[in-house]
Amino acid sequence: MTARRVTPIYPADANLIVSLLDIHASIPNHISPHQSRIEILEAGTGHGALTLHLARAIHSTNPPLPVAAAAAPEQPSRGEETSAATTNSENNSGVLESPPTQLHGDPDLKRWRASRRAIIHGLDISAENSTHASQIVSGFRRGLYAGNVDFHVGDVSEWISKELEDRTKGSDGQQSEAFLSHILLDLPAAQLHLERISSTLRVDGVLTVFNPSITQITACVEVIREKRLPLVLDRVVELGPGMTGGREWDVRAVRPRAVIKAQSDRAKTFHNAGEEGRLPADVSGEKSRDEEQVQALATHGQRWELVCRPKVGGRVFGGGFLGVWRRMRHRREGN
Repeated sequence: MTARRVTPIYPADANLIVSLLDIHASIPNHISPHQSRIEILEAGTGHGALTLHLARAIHSTNPPLPVAAAAAPEQPSRGEETSAATTNSENNSGVLESPPTQLHGDPDLKRWRASRRAIIHGLDISAENSTHASQIVSGFRRGLYAGNVDFHVGDVSEWISKELEDRTKGSDGQQSEAFLSHILLDLPAAQLHLERISSTLRVDGVLTVFNPSITQITACVEVIREKRLPLVLDRVVELGPGMTGGREWDVRAVRPRAVIKAQSDRAKTFHNAGEEGRLPADVSGEKSRDEEQVQALATHGQRWELVCRPKVGGRVFGGGFLGVWRRMRHRREGN
């Protein structure tokens, strides 16, 4: 058992999320030298439970840890008090690292880190949450999967901007902006970051958004439609107790036939009225009411968001909604 700082993603949900990410990890001997490295961004690391499942999913892709790092001592037991300074260290790139990857002076470990074929970037706005997540990963099986994860602290949009700047400096400006193969957002307002992160996702890469409310998923659908982002909705799945494999939802932006027919009839009415030089009284009054509503909405400064979630008692164990998108090729990127 571990301390519960934030609500964890339980194993059944974590396994389903990892499977829907469609991660194809190959052993090093079967990797083409021209194949791109798998880089997964998990924004909203939180407890670290899902991070551990992701690290296990890509573990076969990376070569074995050097002997010195693999023999690093195990994390202290729960009874011992530890602080962020003693359980984690921060290198010059702003990465929070956990044992056994704290051996910065070991040249073998540096070469191993550079040779990794799969990396998880665990990002959280809270340094305490990031530290706790790193302890979860490094404390499992004596840090078996700890080398697969780099923990970061900060805002996701700011982190992406800094990461792109650092990569461009090291490649004489030739670094492609799309460097992530998978993105998972577990954030309360994920739609605010979609425009920034979509450009960093490779073509055919997978974006997943995990939220407790279906309205948060629909907000993402709306932003993607309004901003014409190169993302195609694959599926929306509800996770929860007793839902083996999840329950799929049909979420899309449509115009009801009744509305389309009403607009068509109204257009014909205006066309006929234009020919006769007058407007019917009921149509003129409707136009006036529409103008008043537009003005009222324009002056209404405060915006409210709907929250819809199952109510099954005092506590809800696990569950949520997962939206899955795939990155398509943008028109300006060519054929």
